[in-house]
Amino acid sequence: MTGDETVDLTGGRLQGRCVTEDGSFNGFSKVHTGPAEAKGGGGTFRFAQQNVAQRGRQNNDCASRNTFSLTASGDKIQSNCADEDTSVSDHTYSQGRGASAEGRSGTNFDQQNVAQAGRQNNICDSPNYVFPDLTGSRFDTDCTNKDASVSRHTSDKSGGAQARGAQAGAAEVQDIAQEGRQNNFCANPNSTDADPVSGSRVDADCANKDASLSEHTRHKGGGAQAKGGALALEQQNIAQEGRQNNSCANPNLATFDLSGARTDTDCVNKDVSRTKHSLVKGGPARAEGGSGEDVVQQNIAQEGRQNNACDNANDSDITATGGRSKNRCATVDGSKNLHTVETSRGAEAVGGSSVADLSQQNIAQSGRQNNACANHNGLNADVTGARQDTACVTVDRSVNAGTKKSSGGASVEGGSSGADLFQQNIAQEGRQNNACGNTNNLTLTASGGSTQNQCVAVDRSVNIGTQED
Repeated sequence: MTGDETVDLTGGRLQGRCVTEDGSFNGFSKVHTGPAEAKGGGGTFRFAQQNVAQRGRQNNDCASRNTFSLTASGDKIQSNCADEDTSVSDHTYSQGRGASAEGRSGTNFDQQNVAQAGRQNNICDSPNYVFPDLTGSRFDTDCTNKDASVSRHTSDKSGGAQARGAQAGAAEVQDIAQEGRQNNFCANPNSTDADPVSGSRVDADCANKDASLSEHTRHKGGGAQAKGGALALEQQNIAQEGRQNNSCANPNLATFDLSGARTDTDCVNKDVSRTKHSLVKGGPARAEGGSGEDVVQQNIAQEGRQNNACDNANDSDITATGGRSKNRCATVDGSKNLHTVETSRGAEAVGGSSVADLSQQNIAQSGRQNNACANHNGLNADVTGARQDTACVTVDRSVNAGTKKSSGGASVEGGSSGADLFQQNIAQEGRQNNACGNTNNLTLTASGGSTQNQCVAVDRSVNIGTQED
């Protein structure tokens, strides 16, 4: 992560690759770790900051620039961030006190507060206050987590993750807390102005794959909590707890001017893990929005496996001429669970209030394969001779034998406003929750263009001698 940075590329190439691989062996060991804490400073004038706290294995803080101005002509800009866990844990005990990130106050500022606790926390290519000017260029972002680890006779206890936003006179805020394995925080620019993007290609690929083996293990999670700030602001508050939380390509306060360009977003979760004779207890996932005079916000809380919060732009202005915008979000569950007990405390999303105009989305999802995809908030889209597609797919081929599952459900509560109010309140609990293509406060102008949304859920799971409460 860099501070204030200005880059001017003409016929050049800017590339960043961040890779962490864990092939370690841990036998008959005991590990106690303290918390990871990040606290931002205060400011009275223009102020941009990122506060990131990560605790666990393979924390990948990659290509997340702060106050970044980029001019590129005929160039290639690429960021690749990958985590791969092939470690083996046998008769081990691990206890951590979690991760905490807290933003501070300021009069006029942009900030990101990210706290991640667990394995393979991937914060990748999430610039704060960025101005890319791309002409005939290519801008790629690849964020990948792959877990093929083995855990036998292990006990893991986590203190959870907390991200708290600050108060400000005027601010764009993202508060993201993730706890669990493979938290993929990828391609979430904050306060972005991409003007123009002419004859260019902008891609974001975010993938999680879990092929891990857990046998005679115990895991207790402290949950994830994200809390937004107050006063006049646009904000996103995302809390995710569980495996494969994929927070991908969610720009905040973004402006895109696409002329003959192509933008693709691919978010994929695939779970082929195996769990035998194990106990899993998850803490709650809670996202709470802040209040203000004029607020546009998204509050997303997800608890369970394969929570896919993908391509949910917040307060965005997109102008597309002769271009193509495509969003693809997929979750595939082929996991196997034998004689396991899983207890979760659910997901809760609470929206903020405003004395002036308020546009918000509040989404809470608990269970497997929660797919909140392509739900833009406060979107103004002008499509001329262009094509805009959204495809969301969830497939469940999991096998459960002799298992017991108890969930705290999903709860969502919207905010109130003294003026104009636009809001969506979605709560989903169970398997294959597919909240897809639900735009909020949308203004769409299409001339000779095409827009299409496809959402598919397929359940071929097998349950033998199982109990769900």
